[in-house]
Amino acid sequence: MTLLLKIHVEGFTEAAFAAHILRPYFEGMGCSITVVINKTSNAHGVTHRGGLSHYEQFRINTRWLLKNKNAVVTTMIDYYGLPADFPGMENIYDYPTSYERVRYLERMLDENISGEDIPDDNFIPYIQLHEFEALLFSDIAAIDKVLSVGRSSHCRELKDIRRNYEPEDINTRPESAPSKRLKHLYPRYSKTVEGILIAEKIGLADIRRQCPHFNEWLTELERVVAIKGMCAAEQR
Repeated sequence: MTLLLKIHVEGFTEAAFAAHILRPYFEGMGCSITVVINKTSNAHGVTHRGGLSHYEQFRINTRWLLKNKNAVVTTMIDYYGLPADFPGMENIYDYPTSYERVRYLERMLDENISGEDIPDDNFIPYIQLHEFEALLFSDIAAIDKVLSVGRSSHCRELKDIRRNYEPEDINTRPESAPSKRLKHLYPRYSKTVEGILIAEKIGLADIRRQCPHFNEWLTELERVVAIKGMCAAEQR
């Protein structure tokens, strides 16, 4: 039996990243990958997906994915813009750094989703610091190479940003979030197309080297996949 890894993502950009970048990597480890975009409503018989404006619906969706006890479920959602009812949000400023806050929120999410009935290692929460585009700042040359086609180059401005921030530290203010910085420099920047092209050009190994929290997530997934993969092999 092949181990099933379900990646529950916030929106279409994360879904494209999971499908194009993460799927080939984990399929190479013997996993079967399913990418699920968060369902936000089901009005008039039409299912709408994408976004995370209310936590309870996200919780229901994630718990539904965990009904398959043989699957490992993980998340990929942005720290930027988490709703006020997200578990632990009322206490995040007890933690001084963004890394500490996001790790705390992941623990709270794990407690809230897993409860007492989800087996250990079946749910691996991940919250992206601060949003998907932070990963792209792992290689600003790759950003400019993709986004300067038919546009002006902004290498100097990108270097200024990296001089002041590591990719995952690029901050959360609405006007200076990673995606807003790219939109400001390259006004027609497309997240789901150009964002994925940039990520492909950088490559997973370099993103992991530049983004420690992202690397911790993949390292934990690799550990769980290795353990559960061995169990699955023994059952064949």
